[in-house]
Amino acid sequence: MKQSEKFNRGFAYVLALLLLAIFSTLAVAFASTTDLGLRKSENYRRADKARLAAEGGLEFVVYLLKDLETQGWTGQPDMLPVVYSHLAGQLDGTLNLSGGSISLFEESISVPSISVDSGDASFSFAVTCPDDSTFRVIVTGESGSCSRRLAINYNVTEDTSILNYSVASRSRVIITDAAVVDGDICSTWDRTYISGHYIPPFSTDEDTAVNGELATVMSQSGFDEYNSGSFIEGEHEGLVYDAPNLEGYTTEDFDTSSYQAGTTNITTLDPPNHWDNDDPFPALSNIRRRIDRPVYENQTFDNVYIPVGYNPKFVNCTFNQIIYIDTNEAATLDEWSHGYYNEHAIPGEEHQSNDEHNDHSNNVIFDDCTFNGPVITAVPRDYWWSKNALTFTGETTFTNDYMPESTIMAPNFGVDIGGRGYDIEGNPDSTLTGIIVGGIVDIRGRANIEGTILSMYYPDTDRGSAARYYGTNIGCDDDGGETGGATGFPGDIRIVPRPEFELPFGIRKKYTVRAVAGSYEELTP
Repeated sequence: MKQSEKFNRGFAYVLALLLLAIFSTLAVAFASTTDLGLRKSENYRRADKARLAAEGGLEFVVYLLKDLETQGWTGQPDMLPVVYSHLAGQLDGTLNLSGGSISLFEESISVPSISVDSGDASFSFAVTCPDDSTFRVIVTGESGSCSRRLAINYNVTEDTSILNYSVASRSRVIITDAAVVDGDICSTWDRTYISGHYIPPFSTDEDTAVNGELATVMSQSGFDEYNSGSFIEGEHEGLVYDAPNLEGYTTEDFDTSSYQAGTTNITTLDPPNHWDNDDPFPALSNIRRRIDRPVYENQTFDNVYIPVGYNPKFVNCTFNQIIYIDTNEAATLDEWSHGYYNEHAIPGEEHQSNDEHNDHSNNVIFDDCTFNGPVITAVPRDYWWSKNALTFTGETTFTNDYMPESTIMAPNFGVDIGGRGYDIEGNPDSTLTGIIVGGIVDIRGRANIEGTILSMYYPDTDRGSAARYYGTNIGCDDDGGETGGATGFPGDIRIVPRPEFELPFGIRKKYTVRAVAGSYEELTP
């Protein structure tokens, strides 16, 4: 073989090895570039998943807080414990936290990681409250080693929409005797025809005036089915159909126990002036409904407590600060014996009448009394107007500067202002302020109310046609009791809502949560 051929062949080997080395290097480089691209793609994917997890976390928090409400009623709520209690009730013990729990530490609520899929992505969040009307949510979304943090502020406002009404009643509303109501009225009564009786949501005399609308939860067709509009003879500013429902205000929405603190049991004070034995209620004709009453006259009480079953009568007495009236909060209609054979006994079990003296309730009469503070009661399970009752007669004077959010808060009690012949020459300056709560609230004679009347009792199916007797009466009627009112003299009644007030302690507070415009931001992970 010639020397030149050997040289060419060797050069070809060297060139081939060089090209092989180059191709190997390029293959390694291409492989590294591909791996880097895959890693970048995976990082982008995880970053997107982390962000989506954070955004989903924000939506999740908004969903959890849409029904925010207080769980305790001992005082002005601090929003951070309110939010903590609400979130703990929603999440603790659920699969969302996988055995973890929510914690409240100093000024922050911490919620542990919540998985959003098979475990590849999750989010956690924290809540702080800069003030009582704002809270800030910071959500951290994670996927692998990637994380994204989003934050947004929310305004929280107490739902006081019920205070826009002059009267909010779950039973029918009856307005008579030239009464003037300045504001809207809402009734959730929807059983307008029972056992041959028309029971419309509203009944107003021609000499009355409602300077507002009449709102019903019924549709127009349902309202018109039994000609309910023909019962409305007084002036008003129109009917509103399909109005918001007030069903939320039931027994479970009240806890008034904190008001009892600091009060003095009346039985430890001076004894009553005398006793009225077998006092018929509410009138002399009711001989079957008798109550033994201790009677107090011309006395002054400060922060007084009335024990269950006491059933006192107060004449020309003055009450400063709080009067708290206790009752049996556990008994239900089918457990509690009654002292009258008809509407005060279980239907079909009228023989149960061994409680004629109201041993487990409180029927209290105030005659010619002055109130410089609110009247608060415990919360019975069910409503019997003759058992748990507050009756205000004579020249009753209300000057409630102690707790202007409410003058009377008596859930499931019968509240009758002026029920036994209200003295129409009474003090015209007497004013009841704030929300007045009762099972059914009746206003007769003379009254000046700056606030809302809330009647929370809904006559259920067990009342049958007797449901027509259960309604919120504004004024005295003279129809022999067909509408459930008492015959009396025309009065001077004025009701003006005060929507700027707050709801008093003792009512479950509900809140509306709205995002603060412009507060959304992405934080550094």
